[in-house]
Amino acid sequence: MAGTVQQHAQKIMSLMNSGQFNAAAKAAKGAMKAFPREGNFANLAGSAMAQGGDGRGAIAMFAKALKLRPGDADIQNNLIQALIQTGQHAKAQELIEKLLPKRADPGLLLFFKGSSLYQSGDAKGAIAALSRVIEIAPQNAQAYNLRGIAYVAENDEDAAIADFRRAHELNPRDPDPLANIGLPLARTGATEAAMEAVDKALALNPDHINALHRKAILLAEEGRIPESINAYHQLLVIDPLHGEGFAELAGLQSAAENAALVAQITSAQKKLPPKSPLQADLNRALGTIHFQARDYTKAAAALARFNDWNAKARPFDSTAEATECDRILAAFPLDTPLPAGGDTSAPTPIFVLGQPRSGTTLSEMILTAHPDVHSCGELDMARRCVAALNESGADFDPATFATEFRAAMPAVPSEAHAFVDKMPLNYRYIGYLLAAFPKAPIIHVARDPRDVALSMWRSYFPSGGMAFTFDQRAMAKSANTYRRYMAHWQALAPDRILTLDYEDIVSDLDGSARRMADFCGLEWHDAMAAPEKNTAAVRTASVAQVREGVHKRSLGGWQRMEDALRPFLDGLDPALWPDLT
Repeated sequence: MAGTVQQHAQKIMSLMNSGQFNAAAKAAKGAMKAFPREGNFANLAGSAMAQGGDGRGAIAMFAKALKLRPGDADIQNNLIQALIQTGQHAKAQELIEKLLPKRADPGLLLFFKGSSLYQSGDAKGAIAALSRVIEIAPQNAQAYNLRGIAYVAENDEDAAIADFRRAHELNPRDPDPLANIGLPLARTGATEAAMEAVDKALALNPDHINALHRKAILLAEEGRIPESINAYHQLLVIDPLHGEGFAELAGLQSAAENAALVAQITSAQKKLPPKSPLQADLNRALGTIHFQARDYTKAAAALARFNDWNAKARPFDSTAEATECDRILAAFPLDTPLPAGGDTSAPTPIFVLGQPRSGTTLSEMILTAHPDVHSCGELDMARRCVAALNESGADFDPATFATEFRAAMPAVPSEAHAFVDKMPLNYRYIGYLLAAFPKAPIIHVARDPRDVALSMWRSYFPSGGMAFTFDQRAMAKSANTYRRYMAHWQALAPDRILTLDYEDIVSDLDGSARRMADFCGLEWHDAMAAPEKNTAAVRTASVAQVREGVHKRSLGGWQRMEDALRPFLDGLDPALWPDLT
C-alpha cells in the first residue's frame, strides 16, 4: 500500500498489538520494499517474527536492520534476544562480549549474558553475570529473580529463596518470584509454604503460566495426582503450546486418557516453527504416549527428536567425568584405611544411591515409611562439599566435611533418628561419605543398565550433571564409569554398603525391605512393605510410578526398543559388564 513511513509503522504496530504477528511481519516486509533504506521496518519485521515464534527468521531481519543502523542499541538487543531464543548461545555471548565495552550502561547486556549462560547450562556463569547486574542496579528485581533460578539449578536453595524474596520485595505485584520460590521451598521440605507462595502468585494473576505449572508439579509431588492432572489441563487451556505441561501430564495419565492428547500435541507442533525449543518437550510427550500404546517405532522416533535437541543444547563432557573418577578413586586407595575422625552424631544419614532411574526413589520410600526416618530427597551436599574441597586445595578432613554437609542441608525434625539422602550420583563420593559419617549405611540399588538407559532416555533431567542422559554414547560412558566407582567402593568397604538388585526389590518387596531395615539398624515396621502409601513428597522422575504400587512390568523393558538403544548397548564395556554378555 502507498503511504508514509509513519503510516506503515502505525499499521505494523497495530497488528502486533492485536497479536497478528504473521500479518505484522508481512506488512513490515512490504514496507521494507517501499522504503529500502529505513532500518526500522526490518527491525519491526524481526520483532513480529520473534513474537510469532520464528526466531531464526527474526535473526535475519535484525541483521538486515543493523546493516542500515549499525549502532542502534535496541536492534542489537533484539538480535541478542533472538539468538538466545533459538538456542544460539555461543553467538549471543560473542556479540554481548563485543558490545559490552561500547555500552555506557552494561546492565542489560549482562542480564542477557546471564540468561544465555543459564539456558546453555552454565548456572555458575549466569550467577556471576547477574551478580554484576545487581551491583550496578541493586533495585533490579528481574536480575534477582533470574539469579534465583540459576541458584536453583546449582541446588543452592537458601540463596535461591533469598533472591526470590528480594525480587518479590522490589516488585510485589509480579507473580514470577512467588511462582519460582515454590521449587526451592519444596526442596527444603517447606511444602506448605511452597503451595502458599504459588497460590499468592495465582491470586495476582489466575492465568499465570509459571504459577499454574508449579502448582501442578507440587500437587503431583504430594501424590495428589487427580488434582495435578486437572491443574495441567487448566494450564494447557491457557497455554496450548506448553511443551513441558504436555510431557508431564502424559507421564501422569493412563494410556486411554493420553490418547486424547495426541491431537492437541500435533496441533501445537504445527503452530510452532520446526526448530522451536518447545518441539523437544512435545516430542517427549508423544514418546510417552506411543510407548504406552506399545507403538515402539513411533515412540523411538519421538524420543530421538526430544533427546537430539537437548543433546545439542546441553552437551556433556564424558572426558571430564572419567577424569574426575580417576582423581577420586586415587584419593581412596584400596590398601589404605579410610581417614578417621568423622561425625557419628544423630540423626544418622542413610545414603541411597545408584544409577538414576535404578530404583532409588522406591528404596527411599521404603525407608522413610519408618516413623524414625526422615526423607530429605536428593541432596546436593556431597557434590558441593567435594567441589569446595577441590577448589580450596585443602586436604580432606572427615569432620570438616561432615560439618559443612550438615550446615548446608535442610532441617531435619528433632524426633528423627535418621534421614535419607537419595541423590543417585552420590556413588561418585562414597569414599568421602564413608569417612565423614562412620555410622552411615549405604544402600546401593543396582539395576540392569539397559533398563536404566531406556528409562533415562524417556525422561527429562534439568540438572546439568544429568546431561549425559540425552546422548546414548555419553550414557554408556557414564554407565561404565559408574561400574568402576562401585567396584572400587565395594572392595574398599564391603561391610558398609548393601547392594540390592532392583529386580529382587520388586519381586520380593517384604524381604528386601527387611534387609534394608536390618542393615540400617531399624526396627521393622509393616509400613515399610507398602511404600506406595508413604505420604512423603516425591520430586523425581518417579513421581507417578511410586504411587502405583510395586510391580515388575518394567523388567527387561529395554528389549522392546533394542534397535533404538543400539548406540548405548554398543558403548557398554564388556569387561565392566560381564554379566550382560
